[in-house]
Amino acid sequence: MSKKPAAALSANLVAVKGLAAPSPDMPGRAASAPVPARLAPEPPSAPTVQGEGGGQPLNFRVPDAFRREFKVYAARNGLKLNELLRLSFEAYRRQNGE
Repeated sequence: MSKKPAAALSANLVAVKGLAAPSPDMPGRAASAPVPARLAPEPPSAPTVQGEGGGQPLNFRVPDAFRREFKVYAARNGLKLNELLRLSFEAYRRQNGE
């Protein structure tokens, strides 16, 4: 059984690490069509109001039983986890005089 001969490759089809470049006939990003306003990302704005998206992640570990109870309570009361945490923290501060 004979192998098929390898196709001849032109020099611009072989990638060399660190020297990759788009082909000369490829349009640049600036030449692309404008994005419709309804699909364009919103510009950054001032900090969001409580309960809206955005913000920074707050990562810490809790026992499995507490996590389960916290999530169940939030779901039963129609709260997002971050909303329940914020409300809990506010109640704690009120209770301790801050």
